[in-house]
Amino acid sequence: MFATRHTPLHALRWLGIGLLGAWLGSCAKPQTSPVIVVGNARFEFLTPSLVRMEYSPSAKFVDAPTAVVQKRDWPAVRVEATDKDGWLTAASGVVTLRYRLRSGPFTAANLEVRWSDPAGAAHAWHPGDRDPLNLGGLTYSLDNVSEANLPAGQSDLASPVNDAIPGIDLKLPEAKPGLLSRSGYAFIDDSPTPVWSAEKAWIELTEYAQLCGPIPMIPRWVLGPWITDFNFEYFPDSAESRRPDFQRYNQQYLEDEVSRLRQSQIPFDALILDFAWHNYGWEGGYDWSPLIPHPQELMDRLHGQGIKLSLNDHPGYVNTVQSILSFDDSQAPEVLKALGRPPPPSPRFDLDLSALWSFRTDHEAGGWKPIRVGPWQEGGYGSYRGIGWYRASVQLPSKLPDALYLYLGEVGKTYRIFVNGREATHSDAHWPRRLTYTDVTPYVKAGQRNEIVVRVEPGERGGDGILRGPVALRDVEPPKRIYFDLSNPRQADVFMRELHGPLMREGVDVWWVDGGNGAVDMPGLNKQLWANKVFYDYSQRESGRRGFILSRYGDWGSERYPAFFTGDTYSEWPVLAYEVAFTARGGNVLVPYITHDIGGFHGAKLDFDLYARWIEFGVFSPLLRLHSAHANPREGNLRMPWVYGSEGIALMRKYFTLRTQLIPYLYSYAWRAHQESLPILRPLYLEYPDLEEAYRHSREYFFGREMLVAPVLDPSGNQTVYLPPGSWIDFFSGKRRPGGVTFTAHYAVDETPVFVREGAIIPEQAPSEYSNAKPLDPLIVNVYGAGEGSFDLYEDDGVSLAYAQGASAHTPIRHARGGDGLEQLLIGPTQGTFQGQLEERSYELRIHTTDRPSSISVDGRPLSPWTWDADQTTAVATLPRRSIRERMSVAWR
Repeated sequence: MFATRHTPLHALRWLGIGLLGAWLGSCAKPQTSPVIVVGNARFEFLTPSLVRMEYSPSAKFVDAPTAVVQKRDWPAVRVEATDKDGWLTAASGVVTLRYRLRSGPFTAANLEVRWSDPAGAAHAWHPGDRDPLNLGGLTYSLDNVSEANLPAGQSDLASPVNDAIPGIDLKLPEAKPGLLSRSGYAFIDDSPTPVWSAEKAWIELTEYAQLCGPIPMIPRWVLGPWITDFNFEYFPDSAESRRPDFQRYNQQYLEDEVSRLRQSQIPFDALILDFAWHNYGWEGGYDWSPLIPHPQELMDRLHGQGIKLSLNDHPGYVNTVQSILSFDDSQAPEVLKALGRPPPPSPRFDLDLSALWSFRTDHEAGGWKPIRVGPWQEGGYGSYRGIGWYRASVQLPSKLPDALYLYLGEVGKTYRIFVNGREATHSDAHWPRRLTYTDVTPYVKAGQRNEIVVRVEPGERGGDGILRGPVALRDVEPPKRIYFDLSNPRQADVFMRELHGPLMREGVDVWWVDGGNGAVDMPGLNKQLWANKVFYDYSQRESGRRGFILSRYGDWGSERYPAFFTGDTYSEWPVLAYEVAFTARGGNVLVPYITHDIGGFHGAKLDFDLYARWIEFGVFSPLLRLHSAHANPREGNLRMPWVYGSEGIALMRKYFTLRTQLIPYLYSYAWRAHQESLPILRPLYLEYPDLEEAYRHSREYFFGREMLVAPVLDPSGNQTVYLPPGSWIDFFSGKRRPGGVTFTAHYAVDETPVFVREGAIIPEQAPSEYSNAKPLDPLIVNVYGAGEGSFDLYEDDGVSLAYAQGASAHTPIRHARGGDGLEQLLIGPTQGTFQGQLEERSYELRIHTTDRPSSISVDGRPLSPWTWDADQTTAVATLPRRSIRERMSVAWR
């Protein structure tokens, strides 16, 4: 599909694209139909500037939506089409398409689209053209991104170089071009995508069509701060699970952590539990781990404090044979039955070898010493980094089964195995699988003592040796993994209904879909997109409320299933800087809700200035979520503010409180994202498309239309800021600055550059422990400077789907200055209704101005008392409570 743009970017909905994979037929005479079929080609003009192009060798075309593209019915467009000199020419008045008849599939030689820009300059596109002026798209994730693999220089539009996700051998592809381009066009190829069956709400292997679908409204609470913990694995029988510090990192620890945040007056809305919430680690589990002995009590306690709970889930990574559900999980029997699989055979011969091992280093000729299963570093060899040798002497009965297999639950890292002096071959264990086994049938001797020797080569990070059970001889092979193909309706239903439904009914609010690109087997289908859809749709259907997930980017169509978390980055200054630009261009692909691991994933205790700057950026991001690899029994949670003492607590209190107060502003922009397809976080060129300077500052952005943010991105604390034309006010200090200039200033570690337009109106709510702790009463209305401004406050119940049927309310707020210097603010009346709506409210007006007003009046009557903060040059007035259906007029001079 192909589209051109002739209007300023800020006046566009994001979706105005061109898509390859479209249509043609025979056309001997001029015609005016928007659908033109010429032989094996078909073209459809969806709008005067948006055309779908499709070629089919069979001349059969499919009109159904695809898994990516949803809308197929468009209003008719008048198109003049002619056939002359062997060429089809179709013109809409905006674009002209030419195709050489009977010339086969589309190439640069037989297909052309032409248009003129507003200045009259002619432009053309041909298949295969690369657009050097495209403003960028998004990559699947930023996993493993560090300074070493970021593009050279400050090329923020370029993708990370040779970036791969460790463990799954996935080299991340470059980002596809986005929907916005200074060339004036955009192009999407939806050719390989499976067609969607509207009747079945499932996909079929047929053909493809075009991308479409609105951004849904998100739950209001997700705009508040999120905290993550429990980033480690729990195996019931592991040596680590028996450690006292491991056992102390439990439900009580979590509850104490939550209490400490509340006592520190740090608001937050959601707790995310990473891997250790469930049993069996990477073997897959949906039973709660023993670290959380009373999960219902935990969920009830969290919900009683206004805290939502999200759980990490791994539906499948690409390039692995990851087990999704352990056979030891309590749900396994029912799941196997529902999948039509028999239960695994129980071994008749099962000899535990875990207590039989001795150990020596590679440098010792003898000296075998007893050792328990677990890292040899914890068995008295803490500093040893060479090859380790394990030996077990096993007496076997005189009659053995027909087959015998040695199970090793996990060995770190690689090993060789010898049975009675002969080397045997063991199975492979590609991450995240740990269990390996060896068919020892040809090597063992019945009725005798058998010697088993294991030679282990150490890994890079320690934790070496025979790490975990089972360590046993059994007469059956390990069963094939339990896996779910989410493109299979039956398997997807079992996966969600049997494993996720019960947890949601207990109180789980959101699923963190960690992975998913290995959970779908259908060719041509974006596997992550489909996994996201399955989780999102089920969550919404099961709860009866708005869906929401955290997952990686699934390419075109991802806007339908918010939100996108960017994965496991390194905690480095250049990574923070890259994330700023990356987030700003999310709107270029219709993805407004992007969240990063605030503080980075790979990085223990950070320098405080890096920690602070990441939090400051996070507060002015679409979603605010702290997470890292360092939330475990050995280290504690190193993203918690008390790691940095009182300074860290004060910083987080300041910015998390601000974030919570800005919810009315942010939620109104969430509505605009849904209704107008405009992002919350916007690159400068989205507001100033004709301003050349707007394309040169990729590391500052608009936060809504009223606020401009330029995060500090290096340890100096200095930041160079470009302010577009107009007058600007420092959001925190009230200092006035002219626009159309660039300046450099120093910002203390707890300060960040944020500016508001002269005349801006920013609604806030009172400080609270979480976003929905109090009714929006009073509504705090901030008016900045004397310029004209307006804001439409959006409200609804924050959780239900009733907004789609119009259950919502809008309150207009307008500010203007008269020629006589009189300034006037008009509030309301509110239009619309929703369940739980306030019928009346009070307002706190904050007038950010240079001079103390001489008077303030409400509906023509003097208001008294009101206060003046000379340091902040702000007048604060409490306005009388009244019905939201009445208009209020406030004036001052």
